[in-house]
Amino acid sequence: MEIKAEAENLLKLFERVVPVISWGEFGGGGQIYTLPVVVEMMLLQRLSEHGTQQEAVHALLGGRLDRLLPNSKRVQGGRISANTGGYARACGRITPETVEQVCDQTLAALSGQIEAEAKWGRPVLLLDGSSVRLEHTADILKAFPAGRNQHGLGHWGIMKWVCLHDVRTGIAQRPAWGPMYGPEAVSEQNLAKKVLSRAPAGSVIIGDGGFGIFAFAQEVIGSGHQALFRLSKARALSLGGKSLPAQGEFLVCWKPSAQERKKYPELADAEIKGRLIVCSAKGFRDSLYLFTTLEQEADEIVALYGERWNLELDLRTLKGTLRLEHLHGKSQAAVEKELLIAVVAYGLVRAFMATAARRAGVDPRILSFTQAYGLINAMSPKLCSPDPVLRQQTYDRLLDYISKAKLPQRKKKRSYPREVWGRGKSFPSKHHFGPLPKTKSK
Repeated sequence: MEIKAEAENLLKLFERVVPVISWGEFGGGGQIYTLPVVVEMMLLQRLSEHGTQQEAVHALLGGRLDRLLPNSKRVQGGRISANTGGYARACGRITPETVEQVCDQTLAALSGQIEAEAKWGRPVLLLDGSSVRLEHTADILKAFPAGRNQHGLGHWGIMKWVCLHDVRTGIAQRPAWGPMYGPEAVSEQNLAKKVLSRAPAGSVIIGDGGFGIFAFAQEVIGSGHQALFRLSKARALSLGGKSLPAQGEFLVCWKPSAQERKKYPELADAEIKGRLIVCSAKGFRDSLYLFTTLEQEADEIVALYGERWNLELDLRTLKGTLRLEHLHGKSQAAVEKELLIAVVAYGLVRAFMATAARRAGVDPRILSFTQAYGLINAMSPKLCSPDPVLRQQTYDRLLDYISKAKLPQRKKKRSYPREVWGRGKSFPSKHHFGPLPKTKSK
């Protein structure tokens, strides 16, 4: 599916999907910081190297958003302030609901890049959850309480979130989030039910053992999707029999347990017909137990479940490259807007990568997100040029560079799955240092 370059342009996409609404309609009254300007500045801030408000204001002063600026006296006279105060206040005036609407519109446009997998005849989406640290403020801790361990109460607020990513392009749907701790803590399964409604019709939903429970599997099937979940050994034995071989597959009829019927009375008579696949895989201490409603061969389904590791890489990219490890907003609204804008920025980069890969005839997953991210950030001034010829030339050059930014080919294939990411080097403790060198006195 070929899409015109103008529609693919990083900032032109926002011009198409974000309505040109002035702050007057939101009770603001700003002359420069209209909704499209603020949203794009938030996007540029997330895509910039350091992610500061000053970088976003510099992009505005540098002319990247001239096409969106209103025809006011300050704009005509070149009297836009270089201070961040006006931009910060504008970010505060925009509501999370407005950013959510922008996120949905943009991701809906980007979803045009998601195509049905040829082998499966439908989109394949990866499901998983993660957490993010938040600032220590009264408003944050009220909405997202800190955790507690053997040492006592933690310092940072903690947000739990669940997302759906396309297996091939990595393009995400809008996530769902909630508190990880406290009296209002939400489970990953309940958050996952919210994101299911955003999945393309008839998708294959792949989840790990945390989602391999009857109540959630029934939610997936009831939403018109196909399921592929890993099961715990205890649940697999309950479903397939007291003893299961190390290899094989079985037709099963999954029914809720007595405990699940008590917790979910509406599911008392529900059942799901599918297959239980048991196999031994490298990297697992025990056999792998998979439940699926797909009809393909067992080895193909096991290989498909192996693609779930791509989402672990995506989450690492969001936390590392897009700085979602720790959100710095001081209020609940601020961190929710940060999260949404980060997902939009991530989706835009992935859309460029998908387009570049399609032009070059390669798999988008072999391209480097970090390099694509850097190229888009570096070339965005020319992508915003008023000269249409320069915009088109920059766009084509950008896609060419992204298509060549491939990940290294490892000589030794990694075992699946890697359970824990390696930690970076820490600063050595003082006892690692030798004595300080003696200096000669003059």
